[in-house]
Amino acid sequence: PVTGTSIAFLIDTSGSMDSPPAKKGPITGLRRTRTARTRLEAAKEQLVMATQVMAPESQYYLLTFADNARTWTRTPIRPGRNSTRLLTGLLSRLNARGGTNLYAGLIAALETEGRSYGDDALPKIDELFILSDGDPTTGEVRDTDSICELVQQANNYAKIRINAVFTGTGKGAALLRRLADENGGV
Repeated sequence: PVTGTSIAFLIDTSGSMDSPPAKKGPITGLRRTRTARTRLEAAKEQLVMATQVMAPESQYYLLTFADNARTWTRTPIRPGRNSTRLLTGLLSRLNARGGTNLYAGLIAALETEGRSYGDDALPKIDELFILSDGDPTTGEVRDTDSICELVQQANNYAKIRINAVFTGTGKGAALLRRLADENGGV
């Protein structure tokens, strides 16, 4: 469930997200919908469903990462019918390519780079959802222990609840579960 009032959704758009999603595991959402063909498609579906059940007074931001991190929304989006159309339009522009720089995405979401004391230019979030297959392949930090340690240090100040939606198969699940467990999420 989405419990925050200011949420960031961080979607993995690396090349591995073009692979088929996991066949096992819990299914979220309507049973009538067709099965996602790719991990990215599964992540997009989960994000749209999450925004549709958000409280009307909440707001969200969209960020992506592959080789680098990118912030798609600098101003917050309020959930609603019009914003769902805006979101699906944004999501239709996302394609899977490049490496998986999970660390860059997390740091962008936690807003630790470039923020100085008293800087209000960057948005403040209280909950983060990572939608990924979770296996870092590129970037300055790829080691699981290092990523978790650095994120936990950064989050000591940001105090953001980190949740993870695993869309893949393999060892990436353990990293995403650890990030969520160590940062008050699910």
